[in-house]
Amino acid sequence: MQGIVRKIIFRAWRSEMPLADLHVHSTASDGTLPPSELVDLAVGRGLAVLALADHDTLDGIAEASGQADARGLSFIPALEISVDLGGGGSAHMLGYFPFTGLPELLDPDSPMAVALETVKRGREERNPRILEHLRSLGMDVSIEEVRRVSGPGVVGRPHIAEVLLAKGYVSSRNEAFDRFLARGRPAYVERTRLFALKAIDLISGAGGYPVLAHPGLMKRTDRELEALVRSLGERGLRGIEVYYPAHSDDITGWLAGLARRTGLLATGGTDFHGRSETDVPPGGDSERFRLDTEQIREFLRVCFPKGDRPWQS
Repeated sequence: MQGIVRKIIFRAWRSEMPLADLHVHSTASDGTLPPSELVDLAVGRGLAVLALADHDTLDGIAEASGQADARGLSFIPALEISVDLGGGGSAHMLGYFPFTGLPELLDPDSPMAVALETVKRGREERNPRILEHLRSLGMDVSIEEVRRVSGPGVVGRPHIAEVLLAKGYVSSRNEAFDRFLARGRPAYVERTRLFALKAIDLISGAGGYPVLAHPGLMKRTDRELEALVRSLGERGLRGIEVYYPAHSDDITGWLAGLARRTGLLATGGTDFHGRSETDVPPGGDSERFRLDTEQIREFLRVCFPKGDRPWQS
């Protein structure tokens, strides 16, 4: 069975179908490229479909959408929300909005915007506390230094890791998380998150599709993960991110089967941030990961129901 799964994945990598990517990040959160440059990169790599899914913000959507229109790229507005599963567990929830008009989606008085502002305040309250812990450990990092790295976007732990690396406190961003910033490490601080069901309701209420991000990274047994997905599916979850660079062949095959068993849509993306040479580029590459439109065809059919599929012309 595992051999069959690997052959299926290998054929997908070798496919000549157009590329897609439903999970990338810009400088609106913790990516390194502005939204318009990210669109240009996607076009240059031959992508047919792109979704910008910044962390807990929609701030980059207008710029990315306008550039995608100018470049002839099929674009899906999206975001990625950190959610609380209860019992100390957390996850990431992707929201896709193929049919929601930008004025409605970006309305600062909408329930979505109000909720995201609450999450943003939670981040702003958390970051100084992280820096206090780091100073107690002998690492002098100021919020001004972090903001110079983050720019106008959402400030988060990846930006703090960048400063730790620049000041020589760590030798890599991964080391910054492994030693200090990850959950259970000495500088970690919990923050305000939306409950998963609240995030599902907000995304659905804005006309979107809630999708559980990279479930293969969650520290749960197969039985626990399936129970969670079925439970969320009963409350409005529409899909799971099956195709993801850090998912092994076996995990990808199992998640594809879970999507079929539960009637959920399969999505995928690289989670590109541009912060490391090891980042898989938008759409993937031939050696490590490749996502094409055929792998996520059912989701794309939902997003483009009228046959407006330029990658098939």
